[in-house]
Order: sequence, then structure tokens, then C-alpha cells
Amino acid sequence: MASLKDIFSIEEERHEPDTWNKIHLFQHGDFWRAYEWSAWLISVFCYTEEVRMATENRHVLQVSRLPRTDVDGTYCHVGFPIRSLEKFVPTRDNFESVDNKHVIVTITLPQLSDGDNTVEVMTEAFRRWKESIAMKQQKEKKEQPAADAGSGMPSGGILSQIMAYPISERTAIENIQFIQSLKQQLATIL
Repeated sequence: MASLKDIFSIEEERHEPDTWNKIHLFQHGDFWRAYEWSAWLISVFCYTEEVRMATENRHVLQVSRLPRTDVDGTYCHVGFPIRSLEKFVPTRDNFESVDNKHVIVTITLPQLSDGDNTVEVMTEAFRRWKESIAMKQQKEKKEQPAADAGSGMPSGGILSQIMAYPISERTAIENIQFIQSLKQQLATIL
């Protein structure tokens, strides 16, 4: 799979008209993901309200906007199951496989303004769409409580071992050995 850095490079190279209608999809497990300009094309031009209402399963396409870690700024992406490509990109002119985890889908773009689509018009429409997407709240990672010297609380690793140990499936001797190993681990912590 391509790195986010590579994906951002692809998505930022939209200066020529023949790149404006290209959706780059990257496989992540059982899902296709589209980033930045490609996500915009899917959510604005492909999976429109009319298309959504005509489908059996009428889920709204969820667009996520996250902070970038490589530069100052944010990025957007959408994802959907691989088997649902026809639902989210129902009309397309071409489907080109770059490799087994990256495909390019070509669509027909409507005119965005009274005149011709220009790089300025396209870029401004993309920018307005991106700014309209709310930032996704990052889940705070809960740290496993480490043994605090003098707290008397065992570390999260020991608690996990205790919770996972199948005491009823073990012999008495195995249970005693397990308890002894726990005592040794606790002695090093406390």
C-alpha cells in the first residue's frame, strides 16, 4: 500500500485538466479509501443525494477530516467496502489498475461555473468543500496504569495476565506456578 506521503503527492498534482476527473482509490484491508481531491470527487460528483436515495442501503457517505502529521494542515478521506464500488462510484468512464492496492477511476465532471472549468475554479471548489468538513475528534488513548512505586497497584500487564488466565482449565500445580510467577513480577514492581 502507498504511504500517506505518496498519496498526498498524488492528490496535490491536480494542475492539469486531465487529472481533475481521476479518483485514486487505495485498498486498506476490505475497504477502498479515497483521499483529498479523490474524496471530494466521490462525495460531491459520484455519491450524490440522488444516487444515495436510489440505492437499497441509503447510508450517508462519511467524510473524515484529520490533522496531518507531516506538515501543518489537515486531510480528508472517505472509505467504503470494496464490494460497494458500484454504489459509491456508479458511473465511470474508465477503471485502471495501477497495482493490486491502487486503482484510478475516471469520471465525467460537470461544469462548475458559467464558463470553463479552470484550475482556479476547481481548486476553489475543492477548498470550500474541504473547509466545510468538520474535524474528526481524535480518541484519547488511555494509558495502562503502570505500577506506581508505593501505590500498591499492579501494572496493567499483570492484571491482563490474571484476567486472561484460564484457571479452571489448568491443573493445581500449573495454577500454583502461575501465582508464583505473578508474585515474582509484583516483587520487582513494588
